[in-house]
Amino acid sequence: MAFAERKLFVERWVQAPLKVASVTPSGALLCRTMAEAAGAARGRRVIELGPGTGPITTALLAAGVGREDLLLVELDEIFAKHLHGRYPGVKVVQGDARQLRRLAAQQGWHGCDAVVSGLPLMALSVATQFRIAAGAFQAMGPDGVFVQLTYGPFSPLNPVLLRRLGLVARRYRWIARNLPPASVWVYRRQTVARRA
Repeated sequence: MAFAERKLFVERWVQAPLKVASVTPSGALLCRTMAEAAGAARGRRVIELGPGTGPITTALLAAGVGREDLLLVELDEIFAKHLHGRYPGVKVVQGDARQLRRLAAQQGWHGCDAVVSGLPLMALSVATQFRIAAGAFQAMGPDGVFVQLTYGPFSPLNPVLLRRLGLVARRYRWIARNLPPASVWVYRRQTVARRA
């Protein structure tokens, strides 16, 4: 990652630490793992929540996701402007992930394949987690997967919420070499998990 992007990330974290998941952007291995967990490939449509400066975005594109098949939802105005300039041809929406269902519908995104999130879910209320996760599954097709990174040891989505939404959680991989170490979690609808 370029020094200017790292500097931008740290500046945004200093100004709003609860809105930015970490003091440092996600490492390359973590980003590749997120893309892998989402099944990123040519022809797959992916929504990314909280892309920040774009390290996971880069991994999704490198895995074959077409620029026209990627929708970035970023709350922070400065990050959103940065993403517009860095990824021409990728749709960037400055908006709140709690409004994902509406934002995706406005962009004509129905039945996408995966939602990838770098949001700090563990720092959010259960009600906010519910709105984000429910919106993600409403934007996806029946086999869609929600991929979430976390720096904690447990699932970042509350267990009560998982039962309420009918989801199955699986820790996909722990990335010890990331700074800080991180886990990638994958969530599916129970009916899809039973078929697999």
